[in-house]
Amino acid sequence: MSLRNLNSWKLLMSSAGVLLLSSCANMTNLEKSLSTLAEEAEQGDMNSAHALCYRYSNGVDAPSDDEQAAKWCTLAAATQNPKSMTLLADLYYEGRGVEQDYKKAARLYYFAAQNGIEKAMFMLYQHYHNGYGVARDETEAKYYLNRAADRKYLPAIKLKQELLLQ
Repeated sequence: MSLRNLNSWKLLMSSAGVLLLSSCANMTNLEKSLSTLAEEAEQGDMNSAHALCYRYSNGVDAPSDDEQAAKWCTLAAATQNPKSMTLLADLYYEGRGVEQDYKKAARLYYFAAQNGIEKAMFMLYQHYHNGYGVARDETEAKYYLNRAADRKYLPAIKLKQELLLQ
C-alpha cells in the first residue's frame, strides 16, 4: 500500500522504527494542494498564504503566476513575515504582478534584512550601489554586502570575490 492510499496517515521512518502521525494536522505546506492552501489562507492561515506566495513566485508545484504571487505575498507580508516581505520585495523590484517600485522594494528588503534574511541584505546592496529607490551610498551598499557575505549568502560571497579581483 502506498502513502497516497493512506489519506489520514503518514508514515515516517526513524532509526527506532516506524512512527505514525496524522497527516491532516502535520502535512507540510509543500504537500498540500493549491486549493487547500488557498482555503486555509482565506481563513487566516498566514503560513498557507506564504506557501502560496512562494509557490506562485517561483513556479514550485504551481504555475508561475505573478498576479497570484502578488496577491498572496501581499497578504502574507502584512503579518510582517520577513520571508514573505522578501518575496513581495522581489516582485516590486522586478515589476512582476505589481508596478515596479524600487522604493517599496527597498523598504520591504530593509525590514527583512533587519530580521536576518540574507537575500534582503544582498538586495539592499544592489539598491544602495545603484541608487534604486534610495540615495546612492557606497558605504551602506558595502555594509549590506558584508552582512550578507558574513552570513554565508553565496551570491554575496561571489560578488565580494569578483570585486576584489577588479
